[in-house]
Amino acid sequence: MEAAFKEWRVIVDTLGRGDQVVIMRKGGIDEGENGFEIKHQRFWLFPTQFHQQKDMVIPTVADQMEPSSINGTIPIQYHCEVVTHFELTQTDQITKLRGQHAWKDEVLIQRMTSGTRNQLHALLVRVSQLPTPKEITMQDEYGGCRSWIQLKESLNPNNTVPIIKEELFAKKIQAFKDAIS
Repeated sequence: MEAAFKEWRVIVDTLGRGDQVVIMRKGGIDEGENGFEIKHQRFWLFPTQFHQQKDMVIPTVADQMEPSSINGTIPIQYHCEVVTHFELTQTDQITKLRGQHAWKDEVLIQRMTSGTRNQLHALLVRVSQLPTPKEITMQDEYGGCRSWIQLKESLNPNNTVPIIKEELFAKKIQAFKDAIS
């Protein structure tokens, strides 16, 4: 079984283009009292349109959102490796990361400050892609408000190629570290 991370399709597309290398996460309803945890250092992106809303992402990304289409299959194309991870606890950290992700600041600030734990996870990931997406059949166990699922299908990350060349990725890592320090 393969680990997969559920994320809005529009965010998966942004990661897949190399426009962002940061995944922001508070945690889903089904993730328990501790909220989000990094359960896997390497995982596939599982695009979903569940809860996806145009008014939560920056306008240039919202304009790229397509209407919901559920046909029973999910395209899996992108594999991620967590390079580094930070727990954001100050709202100014969110504003400093502007331009490195597709979320509106106010959405992330609201997520950070909701609940009993004022924190938000920022995962810097190295994204690679399969030459063509692998269509998998939607299963009941892939549903629910949680970040992590286990795919029944077997996929080979060795068949992927990095989205961003090493030199540009190094610059993105430095920009991320500069923003949160």
